[in-house]
Amino acid sequence: MHPRRILFLISDSGGGHRAGAEAIAAALAERPDADAFEYRIEDALVQCRFPLSALNTGYHLALKYGPFVYGALYHATNGERRYRTLVESCNSLYRKALLRLMRSYNPDVIVSVHPLLNHVALRVRSELGSRAPIVTVITDLGRVHAGWIAPSADAIVVPSAEVRACAIERGVAPQKVHLLGHPVHPRFADYDESRAQIRERLGLPQDRKVVVLMAGGEGGGKLSRITDAIGTAGLKNAHVVVCTGRNETLKARLEETSGAFDVPMTVLGFTHEVPALMRAADLLVTKAGPGAIAEACVAAVPMIVYDYVPGQERGNIDHVRRTGIGEVTLSVNQTVRAVQRLLREPRQLERMSECERNIARPQASRQIADLVIGFAGIRQPQYAAAGR
Repeated sequence: MHPRRILFLISDSGGGHRAGAEAIAAALAERPDADAFEYRIEDALVQCRFPLSALNTGYHLALKYGPFVYGALYHATNGERRYRTLVESCNSLYRKALLRLMRSYNPDVIVSVHPLLNHVALRVRSELGSRAPIVTVITDLGRVHAGWIAPSADAIVVPSAEVRACAIERGVAPQKVHLLGHPVHPRFADYDESRAQIRERLGLPQDRKVVVLMAGGEGGGKLSRITDAIGTAGLKNAHVVVCTGRNETLKARLEETSGAFDVPMTVLGFTHEVPALMRAADLLVTKAGPGAIAEACVAAVPMIVYDYVPGQERGNIDHVRRTGIGEVTLSVNQTVRAVQRLLREPRQLERMSECERNIARPQASRQIADLVIGFAGIRQPQYAAAGR
């Protein structure tokens, strides 16, 4: 019998969809029964007709030049009937590409990590007469867009109790909803270096408060202004680490001018040391990407969330506020004041860390992988109980 085939459907409109799929894939690859299955991660929308094929480029341009326009589009499509109409109207754009993909790979189970592709996969599966189960993995942490909720999917993995309640409220049978957490890469769970060891290895001071600044893989948005403001805020006994991601222009500028700041600063580009940096840090300053928030919870590093994608990430900042895992500051001045205050309040930082430890799900990717394997027919999943 051929290995069971697992097809991940994503879009690279934002890094979170691929990161979630890759985290689950990493958990699959480490399993002792890994020779019983194979998997493929497909950016399905780039294979479709225009304008769906240009969604990734359009998404990045919209966030760079017109984020509130993007937010308006998000809200305009955020309704069950409106989204169904959108999916139906786009049928001619995606149908042939998805039929071709499904026929060529013939998956035994389909994992959708994108709201549009949930519904597309269901329609194409029906047309093909396929029996492959469809598992939706929701990555947003708060109240989510209607597109994420596809009641006909065979299972829906949710990252938080709030999203579970939202899915059931919108008609998903409770037994289909699996509260397993956001798919954080297994390396976050397995990290065993101490804070002192990490700081020594990365050349960070042992006797200062370490503040890590991030803005996702692209290093855009307010990160430049936040860095300049924090770098000139007169922080006492602190060391700042800035992760600029793929933003080489910002990295070069900060490397050239870091000597002008009144706080010691380490500038990093795109790095795989994020698990270590989060454990080395006393405070994380980041945008409201669900992956960064979930990773921070696993590392138990208190956070300040300073920016969000309109509409899409609003539920994430609500999640941060509601759970007490961090503070939300939506201006540069608010962010600087929060950093200054929290570095003087170790008890508040510890309270945030405790809240993070209470909701962290470090084994989420492995549990999701187990669920997927069960649907692929290899064995029954250990974590199939709804709400577990």
